[in-house]
Amino acid sequence: DKLYVDCTFGRGGHTRCLLSKLGTEGRLKAFDIDPSAVQVGKQLEKEDSRFSIIHQPFGKIASAIQEPIAGVLMDLGVSSPQLDDSSRGFSVKRKKDGPLDLRMNQDVGIPASEWLQTVSTGQLAWVLRSTCYRLEDPLPQRVAEAILERQRQHGPYTSTLELARLLDDFAESLQEEHPNLRLAHYVFCAIRIFLNCEMEQLEKVLEGAFERLEPFGRCVIICFNRWEMSAVRRFVHDHEEPSQEMVNLLPAERLRELYPLLRTDSSYVVRRPVPPVRPSAEEVRCNPRALSQAQVLEKIPCRRQDQSIVSEGYSTTLDGRD
Repeated sequence: DKLYVDCTFGRGGHTRCLLSKLGTEGRLKAFDIDPSAVQVGKQLEKEDSRFSIIHQPFGKIASAIQEPIAGVLMDLGVSSPQLDDSSRGFSVKRKKDGPLDLRMNQDVGIPASEWLQTVSTGQLAWVLRSTCYRLEDPLPQRVAEAILERQRQHGPYTSTLELARLLDDFAESLQEEHPNLRLAHYVFCAIRIFLNCEMEQLEKVLEGAFERLEPFGRCVIICFNRWEMSAVRRFVHDHEEPSQEMVNLLPAERLRELYPLLRTDSSYVVRRPVPPVRPSAEEVRCNPRALSQAQVLEKIPCRRQDQSIVSEGYSTTLDGRD
């Protein structure tokens, strides 16, 4: 009978499941920036008074919701309806042609086809390098050069298949060194992540969610690629306390360097109550899009007796530590 938040409504699959678990006094809010998803959410609002949809980026969770939250769910990346809609340009797996757009909200910003006309080779290579962990230098630079050279010779890209075919041809030349390289998939994802500011949004929603979570509230993040998992790990590392063994072993100044939390006045730490949850082989067989990793994080009050870092160093007594 508390407030829960689904940060990625999509078409409401997770939302409806959560609503089925809530009591009559429980409430659920959901975020989405896709107008078509929000339209579905508005209909669900009429069906269930416990639910409300918020048409804002989930990075604004702390400003959009001012009350304590018991639990948060994030299903990162693109929703299945967006992948299946060729007019959005998200999927290249089934060779569906459509406009090279890649925006979550097509009312905001410019499509990928226009963006590619504004970037330099170095800028595009940086975007690819930021998220495509499978592309080691100098591949991002070479791929960026190939993409923009084709644009210079033949004009702007007008469809997803134009870019996908170029990348498939390029990938053929890399098969010996990089077998099974899904180059088109990685490049499309990198451009999508950049255009939709997904890295910045994930950082903001993690900070905002834990700002609003009540003590011992949990946040579940469903990740699909390395950069998302890396961002979650980095958030945990930035919000964890040293163990008693580390406190006894290292001087206070070194502890501050290794544990960023000690340089703040944060009242909470983040811990993983369970290991990452992965789908079973049977789940993946029935639904290949289920290939993901669910990270479960919990908000715990700081166990420091003194929230400040005293001049003698970090207190060696950690109240309540197991």
